[in-house]
Amino acid sequence: MRIEDIEIKPNNKKKFDEKNWDINEWRKEYPVDYFNLSAMLVKPDEAILRDEVFKALYKIIRLYIPDTVHKYYSLDVSEKRDEENLDTLYKGKVYMSEIKGFNDPFDGRAFFYNPKELENIERLKHCGGRLIDDFSEFVRVSCFTGNGVQSMPMWAHYANNHKGFCVAYDVKDSMDLKSCLFPVQYTNQRLDISSEMVRQVQKLVKSIDETHQKGNLVTMLEDKTLIYLPQLLYNIKHSSWSYEKEYRCIIASTANGMPFIDAKPKAIYIGRDCSDKNADCLFDIADEHEAKIYKMGFDDCVDSYELYYYEFYK
Repeated sequence: MRIEDIEIKPNNKKKFDEKNWDINEWRKEYPVDYFNLSAMLVKPDEAILRDEVFKALYKIIRLYIPDTVHKYYSLDVSEKRDEENLDTLYKGKVYMSEIKGFNDPFDGRAFFYNPKELENIERLKHCGGRLIDDFSEFVRVSCFTGNGVQSMPMWAHYANNHKGFCVAYDVKDSMDLKSCLFPVQYTNQRLDISSEMVRQVQKLVKSIDETHQKGNLVTMLEDKTLIYLPQLLYNIKHSSWSYEKEYRCIIASTANGMPFIDAKPKAIYIGRDCSDKNADCLFDIADEHEAKIYKMGFDDCVDSYELYYYEFYK
């Protein structure tokens, strides 16, 4: 799908009862659509208008962020990895990963451009029309879920078959989560942004030429589309991952404090097969942050596919 072919969906004229508005029902009825938002972003030509459009889109996206998100962690993988996970949690931090290390080869690549369409631009002929090889190198990401603690696939895939733990985070208590968390959209399509890349390169070349004519070596770019557009499109994944119900925190790789953000645990859920040693360590961490701590359990005499959890004590 090409970005220029996206037909921007008109605003729904349905009137909302503000007093009885159910935000959860609204989220279900109007799921986030980053393709549509991207088309809105690039519709105006002027950089200043794109700034305003992105600000408006960002405010809309905030409405999709829940009060609490969860993150699953593995233990019993290696002594070094266990120490890193536990120490990071103790310090009230969350590690921000590079996208290229994720288990999905298409992560961060829900959009692309064709270098052949940029080959005719003089300044790019020597590199075959390539401007940016990997957009994902500019950011770091940490993944959370809206599934809560009853997701068997999450326990299996991200908590080492219930040997790890799950942490609940209060979004409003972390400035990084509050401002940089985005819901993930699941789709079977990728977006071709070649036409927008051509437009951006033409603007870039013009700005560089004008700057050099004035005797300056540094070019200040007014158009931030190549920041805004990936910021939206990083949050698209293939439909096969929809069971994760992911929210992702995205921050520039050069931001202060990288590769960590501040986020203290609200509650810790110990996996049902977590070792006693690790469980005791998690108890101490919860005590340090005055967070609730639970242990997941299995009841063989219930008719539902749900684990139960109980308050954990040493």
